[in-house]
Amino acid sequence: MTSLLLQGSDLSAEAQLEALGVVSFKGCKLGVDQALVSDPRSYAEQLIQGVIGIILNLDAGSSPSAYEFYEEALNLIIVMASTQLQHPTSEPSEKNYFLNLVLEKFSQLADQLTLRLLWNFTDQRPGPPLAGGLVYNAYSYLFAKAGSSPSSEAHPIADRSILVLLLLHSQAKGNPEWDAFKRSIQNIRDERGPMADDVKDNIIFTPFRKIFHVVCQQIHCEEVCLLLHVLLVENTYFRTYVLSRTDPETLYLPILRMVYEGVEGRTNYSQVYVLLVILLLFSQDDVFNESIQKIPMTYQPWFTERLLKSISLGGLAVAIIIRTIQYNLAQHKDVYFHTNSLAILANMSNSLQDMHPYVSQRLVTLFDIVARRYQKLVTKHAQLDENIEKNADVIIYGDMVVLVLEIINSTLTHKLKTNPQLVYSLLHKQEMFAYFRNDLKFKDLIQNIEQAVNYFQQKVSEANIKAPTPEEVAQVIQTASRTWPPNLMKTFPDIKFEYEEEEQANEFFCPYVWSLLYRNTFVYWDEEKAKILHDYRTVMNDESAFEGVPTGGQAPLP
Repeated sequence: MTSLLLQGSDLSAEAQLEALGVVSFKGCKLGVDQALVSDPRSYAEQLIQGVIGIILNLDAGSSPSAYEFYEEALNLIIVMASTQLQHPTSEPSEKNYFLNLVLEKFSQLADQLTLRLLWNFTDQRPGPPLAGGLVYNAYSYLFAKAGSSPSSEAHPIADRSILVLLLLHSQAKGNPEWDAFKRSIQNIRDERGPMADDVKDNIIFTPFRKIFHVVCQQIHCEEVCLLLHVLLVENTYFRTYVLSRTDPETLYLPILRMVYEGVEGRTNYSQVYVLLVILLLFSQDDVFNESIQKIPMTYQPWFTERLLKSISLGGLAVAIIIRTIQYNLAQHKDVYFHTNSLAILANMSNSLQDMHPYVSQRLVTLFDIVARRYQKLVTKHAQLDENIEKNADVIIYGDMVVLVLEIINSTLTHKLKTNPQLVYSLLHKQEMFAYFRNDLKFKDLIQNIEQAVNYFQQKVSEANIKAPTPEEVAQVIQTASRTWPPNLMKTFPDIKFEYEEEEQANEFFCPYVWSLLYRNTFVYWDEEKAKILHDYRTVMNDESAFEGVPTGGQAPLP
């Protein structure tokens, strides 16, 4: 610091510090509090207690220097935990000395710390102005964060707090101390919600409305997406609050846009994966599925596939999810992508109504694509005289065929009268079912769908229209659907999927959080020593430095 101060100045370092108002301690000795000396705990544990005490108790808004001091306390927590950054995920966690101390010795403060970090995030307190003071200005000039900008550093404490919270949460190992921060997320309740008489001491009250508002504003940030994922997965009360809102498009539409643009741009599959899980969580609620089918959408300029008019929010969601599946089959070929995407469609299938012609076409086309690939694989492996029933690729695509058939069947069974466009699309491509009619795996579903197809094909024939146009055929179907006898189709159990986090989910989320910390660049780490991120990159098999999508050990699609 002294050498920096002397540049371009004839004054001594001491004179420059005095000019800045910094008190000189030359010739003075600072005493050591005897309580620290007599404390039987290690100095590391005492240090962590002091840092956590700052985070819990200091008012960062009291002065510019307090704000900066608070920010550096958060930075210190991250730096002390960064030993984890320098070890592969396969190495034992015992090497993370400071991080382990936080998790094991201060687990009783997990609820308080979680609440304060959440409050910091939702408060969105801006950094101090440049005119905050001479000392602060000198510090900021000398130790400016690498890569910082006015936009990225607008709310430093909020940004650090959410990253610290995600880092602590991602450490869950299955023992009571390490799971304390995970449990603290589960203990959050809305301060405006009903208060139970038997409220436990560890319940955290905070305004869900404020969390929701800030999340909607910053959903484009990866760490905010991940926080939303954590809250929806871990906290049923927050999930219920979000699903019961009367303005689902406020959050749902931006998420759809990010999925749409993320898959096409192939910029960050980790974020798209997290977003798909969020959509899957939404789709588990039948009332939510019904509500988004009734919300009309205006023109969305970011949706460039086709100019869609008179489409619902639910219809737009189906179009984007189908497009995601098709992109995945053509490009990335990741099992998790198509599994989660098809699960979303399956959960929504019995609520789909008034489907846009484009959405109906895409759904039927999806079946056609999957069916053709399945047929090609069966033919290929049969020619090689292989056991088709045990071939992994054939099994994967066979299951996809079944699931898409179940989705179509579910929509026809529950909402045929309100989906004439789907019937029209099926009539237009009814020959694609022929290959599967005699296969026991698909037979019942094919027969059920063909009952509806044959019924409406007969109605079109009875109309005796010479050279019928698509509009005329659609009108016949619309009219005939009013007298459609539902008992013609067999009723199958509803298909429902629920998201279940894997036991080793932290093997993805922990490195992912560190990749977010690394990208923020407010602390410098040597890229060569960031072994956990190199492992992460290798596992994700992504071209970019620290981005990818979890594969969970499953092979990609052929």
